[in-house]
Amino acid sequence: MTTMEKTKGQKEQNSNNSETQLAEVQKNTFLPGADVVDSESKVDIFVEMPGVDKESVNISLEKNILTVEGKVLIPESHDGYSLLLREFPVGNYHRTFTLGHEFDGAHIQAKMKEGVLHLTLPKRKDVGPRKINVNAE
Repeated sequence: MTTMEKTKGQKEQNSNNSETQLAEVQKNTFLPGADVVDSESKVDIFVEMPGVDKESVNISLEKNILTVEGKVLIPESHDGYSLLLREFPVGNYHRTFTLGHEFDGAHIQAKMKEGVLHLTLPKRKDVGPRKINVNAE
């Protein structure tokens, strides 16, 4: 068997596997790693999501549950070349965080850079102990 015949056989096997791989991606959901950094005025959350671009990220806040989802798009070819072997793990990312009442959900910000999602959760200024005055009647 020549090299070209081997490559052709691998391409045929790969095209059959691409449908299987797509089905596997839909089944594979990963829990991405996260770093949470606390400061006086905010909390920063860094979520590792390699292979996800900013258009494929979905962030939602319902009640006090912050949900982060990312979809990995499988490229069929790379600059005119067909994929013969895939060893990078592919799948979708899903992570939830339970937030306390001290966060200002209306002002959460998100940035995506080099496969890392950076969420900034500002803390509300009106949270904390306060003195309640008693009035005399």
